Amino acid sequence: MSGGTTCPAWKFWANPIFHRYRRSRLRPQALFTSVLIIVLLSGFLFFIIRTASMYRGNMLPADAERTPLLALLALQGFILFFMGVGQSVGGIISEADEGVIDYQRLQPMSPLAKVIGFWLGLPVREWTMFASTLPFTVWGLWQGQVPFRAWASVYAVLISSALMYHVTAMTAGTVIKNRRAATLSSMFVMAMLYTVMPQVAKAGLIFFDYLTLWPVLNENIQHFLPRDVGTAAKLMNMLNPQVKFYGLAFDNIVFTFICQGGIMLTFATMVWRRWRQAESHLLGKAWAAGLFAWMQVLLLGNALPLIESGMIFPSVSLRSRFGGLYDDKINPTLAEGIAMTGLYGLVSLLLLLVLTFLITPSQDTQWRGLRRAKKLALPRVPRLSDAASSLPFVAMMTLIAAAAWTVFAQAMMGSRWFPGHPLPAHTSLVFLLVLANAALAFQAVLEGWGGKRLFLCILFAGIVPVLMGFVLGTAGDRFLPLAVWLNAVSPAYGPLAAPTVLVPGTGLPLAVSRAVPLSFAFFQGALLLLTSWLMWRLRCIHRERKQLS
Repeated sequence: MSGGTTCPAWKFWANPIFHRYRRSRLRPQALFTSVLIIVLLSGFLFFIIRTASMYRGNMLPADAERTPLLALLALQGFILFFMGVGQSVGGIISEADEGVIDYQRLQPMSPLAKVIGFWLGLPVREWTMFASTLPFTVWGLWQGQVPFRAWASVYAVLISSALMYHVTAMTAGTVIKNRRAATLSSMFVMAMLYTVMPQVAKAGLIFFDYLTLWPVLNENIQHFLPRDVGTAAKLMNMLNPQVKFYGLAFDNIVFTFICQGGIMLTFATMVWRRWRQAESHLLGKAWAAGLFAWMQVLLLGNALPLIESGMIFPSVSLRSRFGGLYDDKINPTLAEGIAMTGLYGLVSLLLLLVLTFLITPSQDTQWRGLRRAKKLALPRVPRLSDAASSLPFVAMMTLIAAAAWTVFAQAMMGSRWFPGHPLPAHTSLVFLLVLANAALAFQAVLEGWGGKRLFLCILFAGIVPVLMGFVLGTAGDRFLPLAVWLNAVSPAYGPLAAPTVLVPGTGLPLAVSRAVPLSFAFFQGALLLLTSWLMWRLRCIHRERKQLS
C-alpha cells in the first residue's frame, strides 16, 4: 500500500498523525483550561485598553476600538511564536526518545505527509488558543474600520511566520537531541530575529528583516492605531528603506512570502530527508548549491537598489530616522563603503561554510558509500549521494560567492558616492582567492580528518589569533601593526581586509595601512599553499579508502 493512496500529503485534515495530536492535545479538560486562561487574558487586554482609551483618553469610538489591536497581536505572537515553537521542538524530541519516530517510519505514508502531520499537529493546541483570541480582534477590526488589505496582510504574515518558526523548531529538534539545548537554540533564534536582525536591517541589509513580521506590520501600523497617532507613524515609515528587488516595485508582503517561503521549504526538506533516512545529510548537494545561489540573488537584489539612494550605509540610514530626511551635503565615507563591502564578503563566507558543513560526508558515511558502490559494481560513488565528496559543489558555491561579491563591490565603488576609487581589474581573482582558501581548506579538513580536527583548526587558527589581536589592539597604538598581523592569521580576516587592500586611501594610521596589505598577501599566500597541500592529501585519502573498501 503506497503512501500516496493512504494519505496524500496535501490532505492534512485526514492525516493520521495530525488526528493523533488533535485528539491528545485537544482533550476537553486540558484544552478548556488553556483556552479559558487565554480568553480571560485577551478579554482583559481588550476591555481595559478600549475602555481607558474611550473614557479616559476621550477618543472617538472608532479610534478607541483600534487601541487594543496591537496588544492582542503581541499576545497572539507570543502564543504562536514562543509557545508553539517550544511545543514543536520539545514534542519532536520526546517522540524520538519514546521511539514514536521510528515507529512512524513503518507507516504506509509518504515522508512529506508525515512531516506535515507533525508540523501542524504538534502545535495544534497553540493554534486553537490563537483562534480563541480572534473574536476580540475581529470586533476591534470591524468597529475600528481597519481596511481589509491592512489586517489581511498582517495576519497572513503572522501565520506564515508561525509556520516557518515551527518547522525551524522541528529541524532543531531533529538535529539537536538534547531537549533543553534544542529549545534554547530555537528561542535564541526567535530572539535574534526580533531584536538583533531589525538593527542589522537598519544598517542596510534589510533582507533579514523580511524573516519577521516587522516589515508588513510597519507598513500597515497606521491602521492599527488611532488616526492621529497613525498619521505620525505613517510619516515615520516613509523614512524606512523599502524593498526594491533589483529596482522592481515589490509589496512588502510579496517579498516576505518569497523570503519566508524559501526558508520554510528548506527546513521542511531537511526534516523530510531525515524521515526518509535517519543518517542522511540535512541537505542534498544540489539543493545546497541552489539554496546558496538563491540567497545570493536575494542579498544582491536587496542591496544594489539601496546603494544609489545611500540607505545601505548605516550613517545615512540612522540619520534618516533621527535627523530628518537625507542631506546630500553629508556623504558616507570611503571607509564605510569598504566596510560594507567587507561585510558582504564575510556574510557570504559564513553562509558558504555552514552549507559546506551540512553537505560534507563524515568518514563513516564515506566508508558506507564506498562499500555500497563496490557491492553494486558501480565505478564510483554517485556524485549526488551523501557519501560523495562535496568538493565540486563547494567549489561551485565559491565561484557563485566570488561573482556576487564582485558585483556588489563594483556597484559600491562605482557609485556616485566614491568617484575616483575604481576597483582594479583583478578584484574578482582576489575575492575568489580569499573565499577559496577558507572554504576549500574547511572542506578538506572536515572530509579528510573529521569534525574534531576541524574544530581545533577553527579554534586555534580562526578564533584565538583574532582574540589576541583585539587584546593587543587595545593595549596601545604601537601594538596595532602586530594586532593586524595576528588577525591576518584567521581566514575570516580575508573578506574584511580584501576591500581595504584593493581600494587604498581609507585614512587608516600609517603603520596599520602598511601592515594590512603585507599581512594580507603573506597569509593568503601561505593559506593558498596550505589549501593546495590539503587538497592533495584529501585526494590521497580518497584513493586509500577506495582501495581498502
